[in-house]
Amino acid sequence: MSKYISLTAIGKDKPGIVGAITKVLTELKCNIEDSTMTILHGQFAMILIICLARDISHKAILSKLKKPAKELGMFLTISETDSFSKKKKNKTNPYIISIYGKDKTGIVYGISSFLAEKKINITDVQTTVSKKTYIMIIEADLPKNISAKNFESELNSFAKKLNVSASLNRAESADI
Repeated sequence: MSKYISLTAIGKDKPGIVGAITKVLTELKCNIEDSTMTILHGQFAMILIICLARDISHKAILSKLKKPAKELGMFLTISETDSFSKKKKNKTNPYIISIYGKDKTGIVYGISSFLAEKKINITDVQTTVSKKTYIMIIEADLPKNISAKNFESELNSFAKKLNVSASLNRAESADI
């Protein structure tokens, strides 16, 4: 059995979702080590990385969460993870990539494919449409061997092909 699991929960947003799910995890003495939660078009989505208590299985967690999930209208999945390692801050080269333009199909695919070709790891993405303007904010780790200045030039050239604007800014690593 894995020491860590990932738990995802998705459903219509309403008060009490986080409390109901974390209550069960607390009762089972499981620790949430990493999480992300957001609301997308009225749907609440959470992903938790959980360190299991020694005597708890992922099946036991799913069983205990079944009732609150049903009451809240949430769809849950649990996956075992083989390992968990926190990012080593000294090995990251964090940047924020901002994309703006007229909303159309293919922007996420185009930009993410471009970044993958450059071996740039995306660590977070947020997208939205505001007053007909598409906004995509990407947190990414640039490989140390990539010149930010050269990459920004290539990014801007590629963005023009998609009829969007792009900018690149160094992000400060938070030491938490």
